[in-house]
Amino acid sequence: MAPSRTTEPDSPPNGTESPTSNPETSLWSIAPIPGKGLGLIANQDIIPGTLILSEAPLLTTEGVTTIDLEVAESQLRKKLSSLPPSSQKAFMGLHNNYPDDKPLSGIVRSNGYPMGPGAEAGGVYETISRINHSCAPNVVQAWNPLAEKETVFAVRNIPAGTEICTAYHVGGPSSERKKILKMYFGFDCTCALCSLPEEQLKKGDERMVEAEELDETIGDSKKVRFHAAEVLACCHQLARIYEEEGVKDDRLSRLYFDCFQVCNMHGDLARARVFAKQYCSAKKMAAGEDCIGLLEMKPFVKNPQKHESFGVTDDWKTKAESMPKGLGRREFERWLWREQA
Repeated sequence: MAPSRTTEPDSPPNGTESPTSNPETSLWSIAPIPGKGLGLIANQDIIPGTLILSEAPLLTTEGVTTIDLEVAESQLRKKLSSLPPSSQKAFMGLHNNYPDDKPLSGIVRSNGYPMGPGAEAGGVYETISRINHSCAPNVVQAWNPLAEKETVFAVRNIPAGTEICTAYHVGGPSSERKKILKMYFGFDCTCALCSLPEEQLKKGDERMVEAEELDETIGDSKKVRFHAAEVLACCHQLARIYEEEGVKDDRLSRLYFDCFQVCNMHGDLARARVFAKQYCSAKKMAAGEDCIGLLEMKPFVKNPQKHESFGVTDDWKTKAESMPKGLGRREFERWLWREQA
């Protein structure tokens, strides 16, 4: 994960001067952020779905031990020495949240991002590792194995002059978020979400606790099999919470995938197709058209029955092409969530 703040280089680069030589670099500049060190600022208005950064790692932890810190430091030192001097300088210029530990290991722990879901290896980035945190981020990061790069996509409108922020955690109520951020990154979060008036923050925390409970129910395979209507109702409530809380990260696409599987399992191809489309739209916005999840899901938009989840029962049996037409938004939502079924 990225640091809470970064050290300043001799001359802070702007978007066009950054060594990250991508067309999208004109969208941002590296600049001092009050109380945070350096961060990224939008040079122009940015709309959701825009690719802001696509960057190969300066250094990866592939082949680096996670058991012996002395050995890990030696392995990292060898990796670093093989890089060009400019890359070595960029790496050493990143913030270290663990100054009392081994210096290279501390920089990796402070700035590394996993190279894919569940990946053991992580990457450290010259520019992406400078993106600061917000509990209500306006960008989402994802590892693209096809390009072998970390991508950063806008998931909200970002006005010119606004700081570009990602999230260093997976959500939850403010007490949990603050504990994680303090423990691993050494700062007390004062982002817009954490700085809400007490009553608003309390309501948001209650929604996030409810979201965690709903997610547990949705992940219960027995309930999905034998109490599908209850699970889909939980999915609907979770979707409402995500909308209220402005959740735009992988939790949203995962929810749509869960909805797809629930409907597909019980033979409802019409709704499964809709949820497959919604999953693809969420993935495209947050990770681009060439993200693995989107490419793998696309065939099931046309033929949901080809997915392994299809046809455990035919309790909700519909044809893929039987989605009703000409409905208003509210009527469509009622149909989609089976409120009239």
